[in-house]
Amino acid sequence: MPTFEDAFADAGEVQHATRALAYAMRTISNPGHDYPVLLSLALGSAWLEFSLTQLVRFYETTAREQAEVHGDRNAGRATAQRVTEHLRAASECVALAVKSMTYAHDADSEITYTPSTVAHHPKQVSPAAASAPERTDEVNEPWL
Repeated sequence: MPTFEDAFADAGEVQHATRALAYAMRTISNPGHDYPVLLSLALGSAWLEFSLTQLVRFYETTAREQAEVHGDRNAGRATAQRVTEHLRAASECVALAVKSMTYAHDADSEITYTPSTVAHHPKQVSPAAASAPERTDEVNEPWL
């Protein structure tokens, strides 16, 4: 349950909710359900972008002023600046994703569905396999 006051607890809620959604999406079979899910993902991602922007502000101010690396304040400030740059880049990427999801949602609003004559069975994924997203290509960047 979101607290709206405890960023640490609320971030954990986001992690669990997105994991649950990823797991639940493997069995989505009703075409009418995709539209509200896509809207929720777009809106949730917009809030993620805002959260990243808030973190940028934190690292530009409070963290930068108090940061130390092994007792070295200059190194702490430099590291806080690197964190700021990465968070700003992440925020820009999420903003692009929000824009794409919004376009997809708009396009999806034009679709009507008719029942299929061919049975479709979604690929089953075990809960253990759903615990973390899989990388589809190899890159030299950190992965959570």
